[in-house]
Amino acid sequence: MQLSSGLAEACVVPRRVSSPEEAREVVDAEGAAIVSGIADEEGAIAFGRAMLGADLRRIGRQIEVTRKRGEEESAKVAQQPADARGRKRRFVTDTSLPMPAHNDGFAFGDFAPDRLFLFSERPAATGGESFLIDGVAVLDVLERDPANAQMVEFCRTVDIDHSEPNFPQGTYSSILRTTPAGRPQVRHHPYLAPVAGPDEEAQWPFVRHWTAAVTAARDTGPRFRLEAGEMACVDNYRLFHGRHGHTDPARTLYSIWGWSSAAVAVPAGELDIVMPKAPAQLAG
Repeated sequence: MQLSSGLAEACVVPRRVSSPEEAREVVDAEGAAIVSGIADEEGAIAFGRAMLGADLRRIGRQIEVTRKRGEEESAKVAQQPADARGRKRRFVTDTSLPMPAHNDGFAFGDFAPDRLFLFSERPAATGGESFLIDGVAVLDVLERDPANAQMVEFCRTVDIDHSEPNFPQGTYSSILRTTPAGRPQVRHHPYLAPVAGPDEEAQWPFVRHWTAAVTAARDTGPRFRLEAGEMACVDNYRLFHGRHGHTDPARTLYSIWGWSSAAVAVPAGELDIVMPKAPAQLAG
């Protein structure tokens, strides 16, 4: 496995904007932007609506990120069994650890939101800084070293399993793909796996190499702090996100999911991250 010291370059520190129109322009060009002065969750959703404008297809709060809610959801997920390959879902409640870098909605495959709004109602007193990682940039950095050529080619061309244990999506795709609307979509989360079958053993090293590269970018790249009333507007297809460790039980953040006309698929109703429905059940 060959990792580059330049992986920190793939991290994005969003610049601040002052209007929904500017936010849309910057997110389209750079992957993320930060807006200040958001009064509450209702105001955060209203800003997202204005940013997406005529392209809006669906928007709403998806996750209340608090210690209490995390512990409730984790307890339910802990009761779910491991899958046939021994993989088990876990919602980590130890907030002192950094989060794995991920796209929101990865359990829902094509129905994952293409736009993400992370509204900070109350930041941690210390720690808990956010990070954003451009997945396409991670591959670009890796590609500079010829030793990574086979791994990068794997990420771009070989279909893998993006589903969570015991919640199959029924379809497979490469780590990096181009959507029907012509947008790059690159994915990372803790449950990526080769498609079960004769090639699985040979493909696991490439999947693990990808996770190691994304984790190295998280651990070496710049981070930023979302203060109270600030919101990160994010291209959820291209950027992975998360936060570094903290121990403040009062930290509160809302993850708001948005689907535009350029989304691969738009769900007909609300999504349940604890018991994710199969994609065939989401279309309505």
